[in-house]
Amino acid sequence: MAHRTTRKRLVLAAAGTSLIVVSALSGCSAGTAGADSTDASGVKIALVIKPLDNTYFGAMAQGAEKAAKAAGAKLTTVAAETVTDDSGQATKLNALVTAGYDCYIVNPTSQTNLLTGLAPVSQAGTPIVNLDLPIDTKAADAAGVKLTTYVGTNNETAGAAGGTAMLGLVPEGGDVALIGGLVADPGSNARLKGFTDKVGGKLKITQTVAADFDKAKAKSAAATILIANPNIKGFFTPSGDMAMGIEQAVEEAGLKGKVAVVGVDGTQDQLKDIIAGGQPAAVEQFPYLMGEQSVQACLAAHSGKKIPAKVETPVLIVDKKNADAALKNFPAPPADFTVPNPFE
Repeated sequence: MAHRTTRKRLVLAAAGTSLIVVSALSGCSAGTAGADSTDASGVKIALVIKPLDNTYFGAMAQGAEKAAKAAGAKLTTVAAETVTDDSGQATKLNALVTAGYDCYIVNPTSQTNLLTGLAPVSQAGTPIVNLDLPIDTKAADAAGVKLTTYVGTNNETAGAAGGTAMLGLVPEGGDVALIGGLVADPGSNARLKGFTDKVGGKLKITQTVAADFDKAKAKSAAATILIANPNIKGFFTPSGDMAMGIEQAVEEAGLKGKVAVVGVDGTQDQLKDIIAGGQPAAVEQFPYLMGEQSVQACLAAHSGKKIPAKVETPVLIVDKKNADAALKNFPAPPADFTVPNPFE
């Protein structure tokens, strides 16, 4: 960056108060992060992402499109068919590499599936922005892939925020269950770890199961857990879609308002459910902001600016008090939410 920066971490938490976690380089502005002011007309950016029919990744693409349009850059987006479509996503990347772009933004389906395609990109010195799911750095080094920067949520921080929310909803010593995503998914596991570390010694985690980021599977798992353990007071999940399925199981069991469901993502459906009196809280990430900042990272790198190796986007605990404001501006952050712009 052109000017001296300092790293900030702001945590605002108190009883009955929403938590805001910001971990990023200083240099902030209200609302969504501003697009790079440099004229980027003619800059070609490739975005390789997970399925666009998933609301989380769809919001990511929207943010990227907004930032590219604002800067005058040309964005081409390709997406995997499913969250496990490793080879299909890699094939789409390879086609983009053949065509040639000025920067590549990659949100991989696994930590290694895009490395073969990215090797010639890295060898050519073209910037590579790793978005959301971190690429395995050891595997990247072995493949000769140098990543320019990483943009995304600190998943342990997101999980810890979920733990903070749950501690305000469940009496100390209460039983809670965890319903994770894919067994080997590093993002899911990091969120579960952050939650577990936060509630350790305060709440009793009775069971942890995987539901493959599938709403129906999460609902079924929650229903089974509720039958096996009638003392369950809360569920934590790293996925917004799974949170919706778990809440359905809770309500069908006649336990609405008695069993707390807290999920990461803060999807539009989650926010609406909070307002309607369903889930009491959610941890909102900002995939829209991730998309914006990934394009800004590309433009900064393309123009020769020095950029940080990692940009952690903020998370926000949303509950009944601030759900209306969060929903009003969705998928962008709430209008009064201060976000970093580390590329100014």
